[in-house]
Amino acid sequence: MYRNRRFGEGYMLQDTFKKSVKWRTHAMSTRKSSSRKIRLIKKTRQTSPVPTWVILKTNRAVRTNPKRRNWRSTDVEVG
Repeated sequence: MYRNRRFGEGYMLQDTFKKSVKWRTHAMSTRKSSSRKIRLIKKTRQTSPVPTWVILKTNRAVRTNPKRRNWRSTDVEVG
């Protein structure tokens, strides 16, 4: 997944959700169902860091994402 917004992730998220899901699911296994892939993609977006502009806008009051998790140590439990 792209972490840098300059390379188009911000623009993909503005499109409809189905388009972004179709664009991102090509890297996942074909044995997963579509609904499971959508839930995994949502969890992937939730674990992203706080954007720099939010840190600057809040005068560094918001610096970390409370939903941040490590992909190895914390299970997603999506099903």
